[in-house]
Amino acid sequence: MIKGKIFLSGGGNQEQSFEFDRKFFDLLGNNSKILYIPVALERETIGFEACWDWFSNLISTHTDNKDIDFNMLLEGDPIINLDKYNAIYIGGGNTYKLLNFINNNGLKDKIFDYLKEGKIIYGGSAGAIIFGKDIRTVEGENDKNYKEYFGLNMINDYSLVCHYNNVIDNKIFNSTQKINHPILALPEESGLIVSGEQIQTVGSVYLFNQNGEKKFF
Repeated sequence: MIKGKIFLSGGGNQEQSFEFDRKFFDLLGNNSKILYIPVALERETIGFEACWDWFSNLISTHTDNKDIDFNMLLEGDPIINLDKYNAIYIGGGNTYKLLNFINNNGLKDKIFDYLKEGKIIYGGSAGAIIFGKDIRTVEGENDKNYKEYFGLNMINDYSLVCHYNNVIDNKIFNSTQKINHPILALPEESGLIVSGEQIQTVGSVYLFNQNGEKKFF
């Protein structure tokens, strides 16, 4: 039974996700340590220093008087003991690349065990989508012909779409037919907080069914 919490963000910039991000950082005590995983990003265009600077700025924006430290986990790094961290933050980018990294490094079971211990994980955009049942809700990212598309399935058998706006409604309905189960669509100001089978919505979240129905979740 999962005792921890999963924060799943619809994406966007720091201003758009500010209120949702604040809920995550408010749960962290003084002297907390975060493991930041930005492997979904294309390393050729976004380097180590840019990732480090961005996450440092995010922490300073939300932690006020708390002292919070972090380490980064990149491609090729040894997988360390997750238990030494109070929270994990999984960033956005290429969803297929990220899922491939999670699976090839044995992180799926480690993440599940981490949550069973009552810890906290944040996933933004691609980092959120991997927690759904199927990542084929994402288009145009499988440029390296990754074979794996089954997600971690920790959201009650739903899949996710991030960066949602109503222009892509038809694409989402088509995806529900392809994967044969409902999809939750998150605009960039919105998110989900998942604890076991309980799902709390922050902002507007939409449910798309295979029968062509769209409604607020």
